[in-house]
Amino acid sequence: MSDFEDKLKETLESAKEGLGDVADMAKDSFEEVVTEGKEVVEEAKATISGKKLETDVEGAAGYRADESTNSTLAIIALVVGILSIVFAFIYVWIGLVLGIAGIIISAKARKQSQTKMATAGFVCSIIGLALSAVFLVCALACAATLFAAGGLSGLKG
Repeated sequence: MSDFEDKLKETLESAKEGLGDVADMAKDSFEEVVTEGKEVVEEAKATISGKKLETDVEGAAGYRADESTNSTLAIIALVVGILSIVFAFIYVWIGLVLGIAGIIISAKARKQSQTKMATAGFVCSIIGLALSAVFLVCALACAATLFAAGGLSGLKG
């Protein structure tokens, strides 16, 4: 019976090793299922509450907050910023006013949601304000030069 007992012990040991491998595989699979289940529950909770999640995989089922839809305030900030640049070349005073308004609007839009459009509106507004200020200073310097030249030429009445 000793041969039989030895073979039985070997069989039991190999069965234990095989069951250990199966148990490890089952444990790994269970952990993956639990992890995926937690992600699905988080997405479901976020969808129900109106919030959106960010995922690591592009094009996955997750959502990103305010990236697909631009806020109206950011669009207005960008339009006002572009108009401030345009009016800096046409009517300096309007360019100044639009530049200041664009900075205020884009700052509010950036607080609301950090979108690229709000940042672009902020940058355009700063550029429009700077151009308007430079052109205004140049225009005033030219006007002062003309008045000074007229006063020196002896055109006094």
